[in-house]
Amino acid sequence: MSTLDPDLARYFADLGTQFPPLPASPTPLERRARYWALCGLGKTPLPSSVTINDVTLDLEAGKVPVRLFYGHDGADEPMPTIIYFHGGGWVVGDNDTHMPTCARLAHEANALVVSIDYPLAPETHWTKLTDACYQAASAIAADRIATDAGTPIALAGDSAGAHLAAIIAIRARDENSFHVALQALIYPCIEPTYATASYESFATGPGLTRTDMQWYWQQFVGDDHSANDYRVAPSRATSHAGLPPAYVITAGRDPLRDEGVNYVNTLRGAGIDTQHDNFDSLPHGFLRMAKYSAATDAAIARVNRRIGQLLRAAKS
Repeated sequence: MSTLDPDLARYFADLGTQFPPLPASPTPLERRARYWALCGLGKTPLPSSVTINDVTLDLEAGKVPVRLFYGHDGADEPMPTIIYFHGGGWVVGDNDTHMPTCARLAHEANALVVSIDYPLAPETHWTKLTDACYQAASAIAADRIATDAGTPIALAGDSAGAHLAAIIAIRARDENSFHVALQALIYPCIEPTYATASYESFATGPGLTRTDMQWYWQQFVGDDHSANDYRVAPSRATSHAGLPPAYVITAGRDPLRDEGVNYVNTLRGAGIDTQHDNFDSLPHGFLRMAKYSAATDAAIARVNRRIGQLLRAAKS
């Protein structure tokens, strides 16, 4: 196992001098304020070739804002579409915190990225939160297919957003609602278990800790953490057969690494074509750390371009 990327080791050391520790039991507002501050510090310039437009979906679950990032150069048709769910433990994050991530993905994957600003926990119950995500993805897919028949559609996300992408892929299969050409899961949360080898190795970080994840899961599902429901844990689906091809990205120095690897093995065991990249020297959350590390910047570029390649190679 390699050590933490030296540039990021300095980054985390600097953070320790800039921010006091959060309270032992922070409120969601305290978590959100800290996350906003970290994303603001790490913000990078948006690609000049990407155009951005905001719309609001009026769904049965309520009004859900989405942000469209047009990074497609028109070189091939139909335009690939990536429906993106932001990370943040289901509690923090929004279209603004993930604007650099989505704009860069649109540019480097050469695609349209649609970022969903889903309602957050704990204010929204997990069943309603996941319903909103499914309805938004279904509406986006229907619109894209009507506008650009044959467009290959990916479901993508980071961390808790990858969890949402995985469960929407399962529900889209079960309800035969729209075709998903690819699920791209970046350091995914898969299930509320905390005793894997990676949880033991990185219980105190860097960055994300076991205590953090226990808090996030509590906000998301409360006392339902053991429910035998794939909307709680995608690994608990009755079957993983027939799911879309997958690209799973893990970070070597992440407490969530092993659950991501386990999900790779689950999908492969069900006969799903699953690609896997592990970036051994990087931590959880590296998508917002490109500003501080050349290794991180290179990893993000690889992930984004690979998503574009796999999406184009997948059958629509």
